[in-house]
Amino acid sequence: YYRRTTTLHPRPEARRRPNMTDSAAPVAPTLSPDKVLIFEWKNVANLADKPPKTILTCTNNSTGDAVVAYKVKTTAPKRYVVRPPQGVILPGMSAKITLTMVGKDAESLLSKSTRGPLHDEREANVPEALIKAAEGMEAGAKCEVRWQGKERYYAAKIRSCNEDGTFDVDYDDGEAKDKFLVQTTDLALSYREQKLEEKDDKLRQSILSKMWQELDKKIKGGELDKKTISSSRLTTKFSISDAEKEVWGGGLVPGPVVDPQVARSATDSMPVSPGSPEAIFAELSALRKKYDDLVAYTVNLTGDRDYLNNELATVKAKLERAMSKRNEAGGDGAPAAVADTKPGKAESSGFSIFMVLLVAFIAFIVGRIVN
Repeated sequence: YYRRTTTLHPRPEARRRPNMTDSAAPVAPTLSPDKVLIFEWKNVANLADKPPKTILTCTNNSTGDAVVAYKVKTTAPKRYVVRPPQGVILPGMSAKITLTMVGKDAESLLSKSTRGPLHDEREANVPEALIKAAEGMEAGAKCEVRWQGKERYYAAKIRSCNEDGTFDVDYDDGEAKDKFLVQTTDLALSYREQKLEEKDDKLRQSILSKMWQELDKKIKGGELDKKTISSSRLTTKFSISDAEKEVWGGGLVPGPVVDPQVARSATDSMPVSPGSPEAIFAELSALRKKYDDLVAYTVNLTGDRDYLNNELATVKAKLERAMSKRNEAGGDGAPAAVADTKPGKAESSGFSIFMVLLVAFIAFIVGRIVN
């Protein structure tokens, strides 16, 4: 029974590998770095033109004629630009792959770093008073920490306990890390004969894409072993210095008030980036104050306007009564009394030209205020 089943269903390793080189296993190149890709913010004032990037070096250590084909994938394809995403490496040669973060995402992460810790961010010498740990204050224990002495607690893990009673912690914001997958394989003879390294990049990318599709199809169909492709997984780490945060925030802004008995760290005043909750709150507070001042000024101005309107109406009424009396005196047939022009004797009735001009001036001022 065993002989029959092995005859009818041979193991994949025993099957024929078409178009493969003489090597029984694919060449595994050397990656540098081999575990963590560090993206460092160096020019926050010009992230659109110079976003964070890192270089991944892939080396073919083969001493024979084996040519390595590689392909780079990521779990966040919209955040990173990989150039070149795939290629070939001749024996003893290396390929430098540039991994660049999109400027928009770089700004978003930088803004976030001014409000709280990024994923896997580490803080050293944290006082015990800033840590809440249900499992005890020991290395590896999960806890919550007031990041840089601020009011809010963030999930973290105690990395080490220091002799002075402080602790080093690693924060965890709950977000999944961005990961990269580097796949390599020994280039098939039929593709080596095409000398892909001499072709232009567009044509080479097209041929390699077709090659990887055929390779995946044969592995899924059982024609090739999964070990035909070597895979290396790398994680990411973001590095943003306090100096770059300060440049981005345009200066330091005092953070939330903490308990007075807790020692505040030297970096407790953190820069606030435009658009952050702290910046929006500060802008709203300033606008609220301006609004209250404007309301108070408007109320006072309205009172002044009403007072001037009343005074104007009183003056107009007096003027109309005086004019009415003068007209009545002139309508009886008797000549109007001539005003005595002797010095020192005042007029008994009517308004002078000065009073009329004063009323006109007040009316002009009221009109401007109303407008």
